[in-house]
Amino acid sequence: MTHLHFRVGLHLVLAFALSFLCPGQALKLQLPTDNRALLDKNPEKFYMYVYRTFEGETSKPWQGGGYGFVRNLRRTQQGVVPTRFHEGIDIQPVKRDSAGRPLDDVRAIALGRVVYVQGSAGGSNYGKYVVIEHDWGNGPLLSLYAHLASASVKEGQRIPAGHVVGRMGYTGAGINRERGHVHLELNILLSLQFDAWHKMKFNT
Repeated sequence: MTHLHFRVGLHLVLAFALSFLCPGQALKLQLPTDNRALLDKNPEKFYMYVYRTFEGETSKPWQGGGYGFVRNLRRTQQGVVPTRFHEGIDIQPVKRDSAGRPLDDVRAIALGRVVYVQGSAGGSNYGKYVVIEHDWGNGPLLSLYAHLASASVKEGQRIPAGHVVGRMGYTGAGINRERGHVHLELNILLSLQFDAWHKMKFNT
């Protein structure tokens, strides 16, 4: 898949979400880190690669850090297709310390209110993460910043675009120091009943 496909895919996600949430509004959005390689047409330096073994060959494709069906390849009659959906984008660090740990600050992509902070690395597959609610009219949109080394905001805090929400890290499931990154998602809240449903369905 090409850089154009990934860039268009990300833009389509944003456009779809924002078209009905904030019609007629001019929004000020920004990237969450100092990594600008995507804008310089260097996607391999922007998206964090994944480890892939397919048909006996190992690789580190940057495409696995993009949005959509980008992981777990399977050969079909129509050719090779990815079968696992990635809900966000994984952004590489641009700074590391002498031990290889990411040093990048992670910033809010827009004005909003912090609605959740997971400060425990073992509390979720996302590791330590922050969720920010953005009110752009017609309902909230949530941005999520995952796999942080640390969070620097508190629930209920109102913050401007560009405010530092934490330090990039590699907390959470399946991530090591080499693949330290921030996972960025945009989410729409459709129901407040998920926890009750999950407990009933899975008896947790």
